[in-house]
Amino acid sequence: MIAAWRASLLAATLVLLCAVPALAQAPAQAPTQDAKAKVPPAASEPAPKKIEEAAGKKTPVSIDHDDSDPVGARLAYRVKELLGRSSLMAPTNRDEKKIVLVLKTKEEFPGRPNLCSIYSVSWLFSSKEGSLKYFLASEAGIVDASSVDQTAEALLGRTDKLAATYGYLF
Repeated sequence: MIAAWRASLLAATLVLLCAVPALAQAPAQAPTQDAKAKVPPAASEPAPKKIEEAAGKKTPVSIDHDDSDPVGARLAYRVKELLGRSSLMAPTNRDEKKIVLVLKTKEEFPGRPNLCSIYSVSWLFSSKEGSLKYFLASEAGIVDASSVDQTAEALLGRTDKLAATYGYLF
């Protein structure tokens, strides 16, 4: 009984193994005119509106800086300028979900204001005005007049990484 069952199972397996390559090599039949008419146009093409919305979605970012040292002000201005040109992030002051970049700067040497500034940056997530902001990351450093552009680009690069990491909040 068991031998007969094994023999029939082996025979069925062999038939399937022989039939699969033959089916794979058979030419595909073109759909008939009726089959083409039944397929709705929305199912055959991806919705371009959804693709454009996903591609056009920029992370809203707000810059908060109120210090008055010259190099720090240049850094804040350069960050805002680069943010305005970014294809990944958009500057905003609206009451919406956003990343808030809090930039604090002080003169490194009070007697020499145009030499260097010490900066501290905190990235916060804000869901709306008046609500608790959530801390994401922070960084501190020294910036001089010759490294303002590099520092601004580095800060926006870190902002983009944080936006990707915490993108689920938006």
